[in-house]
This record gives sequence, structure tokens and C-alpha cells, in this order.
Amino acid sequence: MLHQQLLQQQLASQAEAQFDSLPSHIIVTLDNMAFGIAQKEGEARDSFTIKQSLVSNINRLSEKDFNYLIEQLSILIDKSVHQNEQISDKNVEKDFVSFLVRLYY
Repeated sequence: MLHQQLLQQQLASQAEAQFDSLPSHIIVTLDNMAFGIAQKEGEARDSFTIKQSLVSNINRLSEKDFNYLIEQLSILIDKSVHQNEQISDKNVEKDFVSFLVRLYY
């Protein structure tokens, strides 16, 4: 019984560390996304609450989905920063947009 509790605590702490292990440029991007979502929703929710929800959902991602998030956000950041592209629904893969919507909700 004690072994099972320790294992559950270890798994929970690893999940919490998942968000913290993201590269800083991805964390900043997620902060900006949370702020943008809050602006669209008006005063219904603040960006901190939205980010908490994103962090919680990110911490529950499988390793495959976590890596997908990093890969796709890195591509978008590169397009925006190094290629001066404006990011919109026209140049983002539809699957990734759906993934982000599921991540938010």
C-alpha cells in the first residue's frame, strides 16, 4: 500500500514537471496565448486562470502529445520570428489548431 502511494506521488510530481520542462520560448508563447484568449472572452475569465487550465492540461499530455506540442509551437515561433510570417488559421495545420482547442478545453 505504501509503495503504491509513493508511486502515485512520483507520477504526480513528474506530471507537474512536464510543463516546467518546456523551453522558455514555448512558455512565453503559451502565456501570450492565454492573454489572447482572455482578451477574446472579455471579462469572463482572466489570463491567469486560462494559463492554469493550460498548464494542468499540458501536464496530463502523453509524451507523444507533449512532444507534438513542442514541435508545432517551435515551427510557428520560427515562422513568426525568423520568417516574419503572421500566424493565422491559414498557415497553421488544422490538426494542430484542433489540438490547441482540445488543450484549452
